[in-house]
Amino acid sequence: MEPVTGAAGLSPVAAVLTIFALIFTAIGWLRLLRTSFHQNLLQGWLAIFTPPLALLLLAPHWRREKELFALALGALGFFSIAAFL
Repeated sequence: MEPVTGAAGLSPVAAVLTIFALIFTAIGWLRLLRTSFHQNLLQGWLAIFTPPLALLLLAPHWRREKELFALALGALGFFSIAAFL
């Protein structure tokens, strides 16, 4: 039998980018939970079950919560770059 020479996995750079994206996503979700529960109890529960919708509800307060939006954008960027590699 001959060994398989095709690319059968994730490249190391894509794997590292995926790990960073997961870390950014976890930190951002925890911050989103904290911020949403400070705003309103219903918005906090919404952040648990549908985080993108809760992030949209915080859009009017983007200047106050710009670090949260930067984390979400960074995670999205890392996931996008890792998908192309």
